[in-house]
Amino acid sequence: MFRVTQFSDMHFCTEPEGEPRNTDDSWDAVFDEAFDSGRPTPDLVVITGDIAHNGTEDEYQKTAGKLARLPVPAVVCPGNHDRQVPFDAILPRPGVGNGRTLRVGSWLFLFADSNAEGRDLRPDGSLVDREDRTHKHGRFGDAEVAWMAETVEQSDAEHAFVWTHHPPGAFGFFHMADHDAEFARLIDMAPAIRGIGAGHTHTNTTLEIAGRPIHQCPSLSVNIDLENFTTMPPGYRTYQFPEDGSVTSEAHLVGEDRWPRSPLSEVTQRMLRGEISFEEMMDQLAAERA
Repeated sequence: MFRVTQFSDMHFCTEPEGEPRNTDDSWDAVFDEAFDSGRPTPDLVVITGDIAHNGTEDEYQKTAGKLARLPVPAVVCPGNHDRQVPFDAILPRPGVGNGRTLRVGSWLFLFADSNAEGRDLRPDGSLVDREDRTHKHGRFGDAEVAWMAETVEQSDAEHAFVWTHHPPGAFGFFHMADHDAEFARLIDMAPAIRGIGAGHTHTNTTLEIAGRPIHQCPSLSVNIDLENFTTMPPGYRTYQFPEDGSVTSEAHLVGEDRWPRSPLSEVTQRMLRGEISFEEMMDQLAAERA
């Protein structure tokens, strides 16, 4: 049995008072629950993106200090709020890696970049972040799909699991039909993939695409109850990977008393349902404040 604890959408910021929730405080609460409450110690921590809120060097230096507390190794994936150059230059260090694969017993873990929508191809073939990367949703892109399929085919692992930031099959505002289609294509090419652990949506739900579970990890920031359209406390996910290829996962929310649920505004609900864009929501909120 291999155990993984997943964190996502940490949104560490050097000016946390400007954010909806001070993730310095929620990190302390979530860390204590995940590692100091008598739960089994995981073998690995996986962090699936939006680690820094603005992708600045100072935020990654701060994040590195936060992650130094982890009692087990960690692997990090980038999200749309992360900037690739400082992410790669500052965050990885002993105990915290940004590798692309990890073999564990009968399992192959793939750490995939779902930020194809937020990066442009230079003439020399390299990739560069777009200025609007922060506002992009997810897609692997053909090159990433091909890399995953080929890597699974070349491996002698019986089972594979993908860790990434953007989940296929996401609800409403977060939904990307191209992402769903490319994941279905990936499963056709690599049926040994048993599922995905993702973030981005700030929810704690599990859905299914192409016959595979898509586990969405709660954030350290504000989370969303998509059934009742309320906020939720911060949280994390735990996983168990037995040798037989099955996957069990559970989402954990922390601090219901400290961070009670509150209803989302009607305009936010409309945005989450995909009825209006994020920009239209922000314009309407600004008009209401004015």
